Amino acid sequence: MHRFVLAVAALVVLASGCASHRLEEHKILYMAIGASDAVGIGATPLTHGYVFRIKDELENRGKNVNLLDLGIPGANLDTIAQAVREALRTGVKPDLVTIWVGANDIIDGVDPKDFEKQLDNMLGRLEDTKAFIAIADIPDLTELPRFRENPTKTVTRKRIGAFNDAIKRQANDHGAALVRLSAEEVEDRFVSDADGFHPNDRGYRRIAELFLKVIEPEVAAIGRPRPAYFWLARG
Repeated sequence: MHRFVLAVAALVVLASGCASHRLEEHKILYMAIGASDAVGIGATPLTHGYVFRIKDELENRGKNVNLLDLGIPGANLDTIAQAVREALRTGVKPDLVTIWVGANDIIDGVDPKDFEKQLDNMLGRLEDTKAFIAIADIPDLTELPRFRENPTKTVTRKRIGAFNDAIKRQANDHGAALVRLSAEEVEDRFVSDADGFHPNDRGYRRIAELFLKVIEPEVAAIGRPRPAYFWLARG
């Protein structure tokens, strides 16, 4: 995983070399933060994931969007936060940030207090960039086919609630918009048949819609001109 973090930093630095030639007025740098969901695992193809749908929808509305996807499949927040630190250290200044983290931490038995401390630190760093931040909480994982068929002692409504309380507190403390996936009913039609865990195309579409509800009112401000910055476009 350390190699992944170094690779992220290297790619951002390499991209900075041509930023001055590609920078356009009103361009949005979109940083997506998460685990496997952020790279579209469960979607067919992966570019039907919610991150890519958000980018595509903003572009359909006339915005020019560059995507820096920091999704790390299977990662807990500590690894994800390290990737974010490395990216910000290179000078990246995102205009828009989406965050969906915590499910792997719940599954792996991470203490909600440790999760909240890491989230506080990461959001503090991101807050300094002045980006618009939208963070999602966690739906009822116990209703997913994977955990209905094979219950796990770490995946309980009590622990999910504790993580969601932490996400809500930190969103409030750092001025981030909260996307309440916890208010959505978990339905099998939104879940991948391959693993009974990740969203499928329909599920990712719904997640993108919920993120866009809080993002779109801010798009005009997000699209403001900004001094030269480093960016990494989706290939």
